[in-house]
Amino acid sequence: MKNIYKLVTFLILLTTANTYAQLPSINFCDNFDSFLGGLPPFTTGDPIAETSTNWNSWDELMNGSVAPFIDDCEVSATEFYSAPNCLYIIDQTGTGGPQDILLMFDNTPNITTANINTLMTPYVSGVLTYSHMMKVVSGKTAYFNFQAENTPGVQWALEVNLDALGGMVMTNTSGTNFSASYPNGQWFEIKFVIDLSMNNWEVFVDNVSQGSFANTINQISSIDLFPNANSEFWIDDVCYDYQPAMLDPLNAQISTIDAITGLVGQQKEPIVNIRNFGQNTITSFDVTVDYNGSQVTENVTGLNLTSLQTYQVNFSNQITLTTGTLPVTAYIYNINGGLIQNTADDTLSISVTGTYAAPGKIVIGEEGTGTWCSWCPRGAVAMNWMDEKYYGYWQGIAVHNNDPMVNTDYDVGMGALTSGYPSGLVDRGSDIDPSNFEVDFLQRIGITPKATMNAGAIIDGNKMKVSLTMNVNQTIGSNHKLVCVLVEDSVTGQGPNYYQSNAYSGGANGSLIDVDGTDWANKPSNVPDYMMVYRHVARGIAPSFNGQTLTQFYQTGDIETICFEFNIDPSWDLNQMHIVGMLIDNTGRINNGSSQSYAEALSSGWVDCSSSTEAINLEGPEHNNIQAFPNPANNTLYIDNLPEDVSSIKIFNIEGKLVLDAAINSVLDVSKIKEGMYQLKITTKDNLEINRKIVKN
Repeated sequence: MKNIYKLVTFLILLTTANTYAQLPSINFCDNFDSFLGGLPPFTTGDPIAETSTNWNSWDELMNGSVAPFIDDCEVSATEFYSAPNCLYIIDQTGTGGPQDILLMFDNTPNITTANINTLMTPYVSGVLTYSHMMKVVSGKTAYFNFQAENTPGVQWALEVNLDALGGMVMTNTSGTNFSASYPNGQWFEIKFVIDLSMNNWEVFVDNVSQGSFANTINQISSIDLFPNANSEFWIDDVCYDYQPAMLDPLNAQISTIDAITGLVGQQKEPIVNIRNFGQNTITSFDVTVDYNGSQVTENVTGLNLTSLQTYQVNFSNQITLTTGTLPVTAYIYNINGGLIQNTADDTLSISVTGTYAAPGKIVIGEEGTGTWCSWCPRGAVAMNWMDEKYYGYWQGIAVHNNDPMVNTDYDVGMGALTSGYPSGLVDRGSDIDPSNFEVDFLQRIGITPKATMNAGAIIDGNKMKVSLTMNVNQTIGSNHKLVCVLVEDSVTGQGPNYYQSNAYSGGANGSLIDVDGTDWANKPSNVPDYMMVYRHVARGIAPSFNGQTLTQFYQTGDIETICFEFNIDPSWDLNQMHIVGMLIDNTGRINNGSSQSYAEALSSGWVDCSSSTEAINLEGPEHNNIQAFPNPANNTLYIDNLPEDVSSIKIFNIEGKLVLDAAINSVLDVSKIKEGMYQLKITTKDNLEINRKIVKN
């Protein structure tokens, strides 16, 4: 392998005759062809992290593992840009990985967990230029990222996803978003010129600029090469060059402005991050934010901000979001009482888009979670922040799996649309990480709803009767469906099954800040029951995850009331309950949602549905133990805990067509049903429906 380093140390002479030492500049290139110093060249199959003094595996630097590494990557001669070798990276599992290799932007050889904290990285100033040649297999995808900290997995400075159609999207968890294109199926160069001093990240493809952006995570330590699902690509001719910054005596810099998102009319408090990009200490400054012709100012005093330290200014005054995309500009002045300073980086602007909210529109977010799932606190926190930012426009539902709060029907339906935990659906769209709820929410909130809904409720013994009244705004045609959900907040319980597993404990996986300011990094790895309060818990869903098909056509101005019935578990706290309605359109997306507290629904009053054209009932917790097995089934399907008051047992296909009207029996002959997914519907004499999803082999 050929590695080329160039190391030069810069010294800046100050007017006081003192010297100010800077970081060194570094040049490095690797073409994976031969070792430095005349050693034998690489051959196909050589593991790069094990053999090279410059590359590491993720597991090596995160967990201290030793060679051979389970996530190493092999040198290949099947393709190359500069003959004869390159790196070959491919998804070997169907879900991504296991290859996962890192190149630290530091000239220290043989980096391990023992010396990782002695490196010059992470860089927070200066200019880093990084490039590599790559070829993505035609029809496949590729992925890489830049790590912000020396220890991998703490913070991703930038993630780069290359799709199979030539699209390239760059994001991070703090709001950075940039798009470009690339030639799928052929070799090309991708290059980043990253001016950390000015927070300007410019992207080049085959030496043509694709544009630049300010990064909300403006520091960098390494590049990580990892195959996502369906990834297959080659990497060759990796190079980076780092040039350190030259600091002025006094310089206060606008480093970043936190991304501002929201709805038209919402008030937002700007957050501006200031960096001392000079040599002298900063004790005071003023900073002003200008948006839509209005200004807000903060006067900051009593500081002791030393060189390269940052300070976050949380504005006490607000800006009001307006329609369209407008700049938010921040500028800093009056440094240390008005002393002369470098003014080149005093001003920074970002674009802010106020999103229009359609009248009556409520977006539904569903999260797959479980107390056993160590990463699921991320979903719970995301739901809490959505409540904080978009109360009245958003309703979250936590769908639990394999814990005491599970609702089996909801869990099975959610699992069919998601790939793991935590997972998220916004208006039943694509499977996303819950941390991206806001992005999808802002795309859905402007959709004009076909109907709005209002819930009424009444308690009758151990039952809650619910009526949903639809006020139709647009024509509702065929194959629209309605779903009703009970959601409970402030759920607690006793015992180890109510302990929440927590991967963020200790901080190795970064901070996870909840709306109340608590950090999950400061909580134990298994948060005990007495410390846990579960919110947004799905208690029941009717008549199924996919909903009940509405048999009527509705025109603008129509009003229809549809009824449901819940058996109430005594452990449920009705004062913490919300009744959620979902109108699902003919594509399977939730067109609109509704959400009323139990108290609000009780005040509205239950509406008798005896004259309604629709009638739907919901099973309560006493029927949650009804099981259909084996599932999948071949010729015979057994029903365990079948109620005594059953009036019918029917099986429907996924299109809602009846395929079997069975005799009332706990043993069903399903031999004549074709292979596929079906719904088993058990109806009791009081018109209560129990639904189970089954699969026929």
